[in-house]
Amino acid sequence: MLRILTLLLITLFLGCTGNADLREELPFPAQASGQFATKPKLILDTDTANEIDDLFAIARLLPDTSVDLLGINSAQWFHVWSGDSTVHQSQRLNEELLTIAGRLDIPHPLGSDLIMGKPWGDYDPRPSPASDFIIEQVRALPEGEKLVVMPIGAATNLASAIAIEPEIARKIVVYTLGFRYDLEGKFWNKDEFNIRRDLNAANFLLNQEDLELHIMPIDVAIEYTWQRSDVFTRLGQIGPMGDYLKRKWMERFAENDSWVMWDVALVQAFLHPEMAEKTTVLTPPENTRRSVYMYTDIDFDGMYGDYWTTVDVLDAASGF
Repeated sequence: MLRILTLLLITLFLGCTGNADLREELPFPAQASGQFATKPKLILDTDTANEIDDLFAIARLLPDTSVDLLGINSAQWFHVWSGDSTVHQSQRLNEELLTIAGRLDIPHPLGSDLIMGKPWGDYDPRPSPASDFIIEQVRALPEGEKLVVMPIGAATNLASAIAIEPEIARKIVVYTLGFRYDLEGKFWNKDEFNIRRDLNAANFLLNQEDLELHIMPIDVAIEYTWQRSDVFTRLGQIGPMGDYLKRKWMERFAENDSWVMWDVALVQAFLHPEMAEKTTVLTPPENTRRSVYMYTDIDFDGMYGDYWTTVDVLDAASGF
């Protein structure tokens, strides 16, 4: 009897370790490189009125000629202090900034003002002009190409678009900011601002087997902290856009001598892969088990220098 029990225990142990090994070898979608034409097509999805780094992220993207910026969606960011209609607050700032830049020609559709599904879960989509825009742009892609969608706030608009038209998931590459991730312990923490703004949407994206997902966790993005004194000196050299960004900082966070440029870190990691490091990790156990990309480090100095080199092309008369 003892021998039989021993054999059973050995079998169970080997089975468990074998399963663990198998989980680590789950197939991973092809990387985004090589899936674009001359330059990546990008939609930025942003809760611009929430914090000031969204504005700086947009300012970084607008003059960049290495990407084809198809549009800037507004995203909701509701919480108890935010007031009503947060997506409309974001929409207003998007339009203000595009006006200053002389780039109202860039589509800037309104997103959903409600989370996906219900407060207790579910994945009912929230159709909006922003989700419609994502679907339209994916459908317009040549065969074999992919669209980059970058939610730097709640992922409501993107998740809704995929829920409405599930087949578009395989033609989208997502770069998103959110979550915490413990590299040593290999565990996730969804208790984070962007994720909590629409936990249903975050889970929905994690569950999409055909969706390539690149994540900048806030544990890494927090390294990208800017000092206001230096930032304001540099903004003083780029005309109306610089004045606008300074004014928004002082309107919202006058007491802050520094700010973590969370969203800018993700934008620059996407634009300059050599300035960031990432690895593949398994999704949380409550989600579809698959591999996703997780950023593990960024090059602060390289990113900071690149930011100001890029936005220095801003023209004092027209914004660009």
